[in-house]
Amino acid sequence: MKKLENKTAVITGGNSGIGLATALVFAENGARVAITGRNQANLDQAIKEIGHNAIAIRTDVTDLNSISESYKMIHQKLGKIDILILNAGIDLPAPFEFYTEEDFDKVSNVNFKGVFFSIQKR
Repeated sequence: MKKLENKTAVITGGNSGIGLATALVFAENGARVAITGRNQANLDQAIKEIGHNAIAIRTDVTDLNSISESYKMIHQKLGKIDILILNAGIDLPAPFEFYTEEDFDKVSNVNFKGVFFSIQKR
């Protein structure tokens, strides 16, 4: 029996980098895996890599309706969520003194608001 068999894992931002690597390990260890991300082409490519009947749901973590709908779909397709990895995040590579209020809001909406409401809505 694999370590994560009969567990459902959700990884936000699971379509690349650390999120994708995590999804791969979880799937190889028997978890039912759902990944989320904003770019459908990247999600489609990630699902090909993950295999193991993983699912991908296009989600914008800055939009509460998008978060809610993604969890509704995950619950319908995979059941109860056992593992939640909140990996979605962005960075705007600019020196501190050049960050605008718009830049701050954009980063905060993904990295803070997205995490907060992803936990709440699960």
